[in-house]
Amino acid sequence: MDLKTFYSNSNYFVQKSAPTEWTREDNEKFESAVSIYDKDTPDRWLKVAAMIPGKTVFDVIKKFKELEDILGIEAGHVPIPATVRVRGPNHVRKKGVPWTEEEHRGFLMGLQKYGIGDWRNIARNFVLTKTPTQVASHARKYYKKQKVSGDKDRRSIHDITTVNNGSLRVFIQSKL
Repeated sequence: MDLKTFYSNSNYFVQKSAPTEWTREDNEKFESAVSIYDKDTPDRWLKVAAMIPGKTVFDVIKKFKELEDILGIEAGHVPIPATVRVRGPNHVRKKGVPWTEEEHRGFLMGLQKYGIGDWRNIARNFVLTKTPTQVASHARKYYKKQKVSGDKDRRSIHDITTVNNGSLRVFIQSKL
């Protein structure tokens, strides 16, 4: 029985369970079971699930479908999902582009709303031009700069800070 027939003719699809973690042992049992019970085996997915304690028929079908998609992508039969970034062999890493004051102000507002560590939401909602990784990197530099005291050699984007009422203030110290 193929997957399409199983999906359409089975009540097991309704037995959706909470997402489960697959251990190395589970994966080995799964591979073994799939090799024992080929696509022509009646009740294949029931038998595969029975060989892996704690996994439902839905779990094993989902796992098989994920692996099937990966194999199809690797073979070039299935297009790469838009969420997957592929770098070619000639990819050259670009140097970072400095943050604008507008991006930094958005970072500070996001920091006030979501707090330290929620870089994904800050990137999604306040600094749309940067990735969560870039926001986290900027935060590290920002906090490092805040800790440093003494004379300022030059003005920095990190001199823009927040005050208690949520407004923004630019601190500029001149060398004497």
